[in-house]
Amino acid sequence: MVNLHKHIFGLRKFRFKGVCRNYTHGSVPRYAQSNINFLKNKFLKKSLKVISYNIEFAQKVPEAIELLRGHDDLNGADIILLQEMDLKGVKCIANALQYNYVYYPAVIHPMHEKDFGNAILSKWPIVEDQKIIFSNKKAKSLQRIAVGATVQIGNKKVLVFSLHLAIFECTNTRKKHLDLIFKNISPDIDCCIIGGDFNTFTKKGIREIRSCFNNFDFKLATKKITWTNRYWYLLYKKFILDHIYAKGMEIIGAGKVINKKISDHSPIWTELEFLNN
Repeated sequence: MVNLHKHIFGLRKFRFKGVCRNYTHGSVPRYAQSNINFLKNKFLKKSLKVISYNIEFAQKVPEAIELLRGHDDLNGADIILLQEMDLKGVKCIANALQYNYVYYPAVIHPMHEKDFGNAILSKWPIVEDQKIIFSNKKAKSLQRIAVGATVQIGNKKVLVFSLHLAIFECTNTRKKHLDLIFKNISPDIDCCIIGGDFNTFTKKGIREIRSCFNNFDFKLATKKITWTNRYWYLLYKKFILDHIYAKGMEIIGAGKVINKKISDHSPIWTELEFLNN
């Protein structure tokens, strides 16, 4: 039987030929377009649609745009959480689909020598944003981050995070990283949504992550979604790596859209309703 951990790490060494350069500053580089209310002529909706999508190395952005625009389950989402993005890709999606955005790269990736980070896109104004750096014991390792944004929706503030956890971190390390996010949730926030690529390759890993969120009254909005990742270097095994959690909102529905031609991850979505309308 093939040892999956050794298999993945061996292939990572083969694929990542360069040297990673981490952006260790807490607030730069930062790129944003905000304070534009694309929904200013619409009444405040009772629900929000949120998407999380890891677009592999931002390589097929035009195809991703067409999927986000053309699929009924994805079209017109209020908020999109993106991972593995560069600035060009974020701008292309935001401009094509009319979104505000905030983007923080985490690292210059050794595979393609391009910025690699997380973004949040919103139809509603982004009034605040932040970058949370997940501690990295090895200076030469790829740095991972979470990007946070406070979105103003009518008289409600919704705090949103797009995160990308590292592969095969121990449970305590993952808990410490998630605690950094939980500590940044202000009491005056009405609702909070946290989503992204959690790299949960085992059922145990999924349970441990879910337990962390349960301690802070979050619900797993995408609980019923099956696998979200399948790729050749993982021996075509199916994994549930991507999740969306929500607090202060009712879960109406969730799903995924399979399109393996664009990325090794499937976009996932959830529709959430405000508890007090």
